[in-house]
Amino acid sequence: MRRAFLVGALVLCVQAGVARAGISFTNEFVADFQFSFPAGSPFNHTNVDTPYIPFEAVGALTITVDNSLNDPSKPTTVAITGFSGSLEGVSPNAFLPYSIDPNVSFVGGSLTNIVRDGSGNVTSADITGLSAYWEMLAPGIRLYGSAPLVFNGSISGLPLKTGDIIAGPDPFNVYLDLGNPNTDPLAAIGRNRTLTATTVPEPASLVMLALGVPAFLAVACVRRKRS
Repeated sequence: MRRAFLVGALVLCVQAGVARAGISFTNEFVADFQFSFPAGSPFNHTNVDTPYIPFEAVGALTITVDNSLNDPSKPTTVAITGFSGSLEGVSPNAFLPYSIDPNVSFVGGSLTNIVRDGSGNVTSADITGLSAYWEMLAPGIRLYGSAPLVFNGSISGLPLKTGDIIAGPDPFNVYLDLGNPNTDPLAAIGRNRTLTATTVPEPASLVMLALGVPAFLAVACVRRKRS
């Protein structure tokens, strides 16, 4: 009897944990963005700003939404509670290798205008204000942004379908991490960031998550080792 009680209590605890969890969707993405390196900045010692240079990276990113997505009342708006993953640079060759990810600090976002089919599956929605701080890492270098990057876009389901795009055209400043955010130099100015969904993982990877995921914007080329 005691053992049955303990097992029952354990099941209740697990169920309670799942009830608080979010629902996680993972997609492969292609990230495209552009950098210009200002005159006199750490990677441009000339007196002329460089033109905007296209960068591209690929990898898996996970979006977590509040489990109210499965509420019987079928809400048309739910909170995005996490954004994580990592993308490996594939171009330009002069800046390889590098990686970028939103794992510095997650800020927030929403899934809005949710439309469902007769079975309750999401067939379309808008990702609104998906915000996180990113960083970019390369051997010996870390680049980061002083503000979160925001992504918006219309999607055709969860997980995202191939070709779905979320984007943010606004310029953003990128700083070289030298150990002091108050004095770290401006290294690049970015713009025209897009995340394009390519493939969807196996269903086993669509798991319930109990943690909120951090994220942060940055773009790195070379991280200076700290003493």
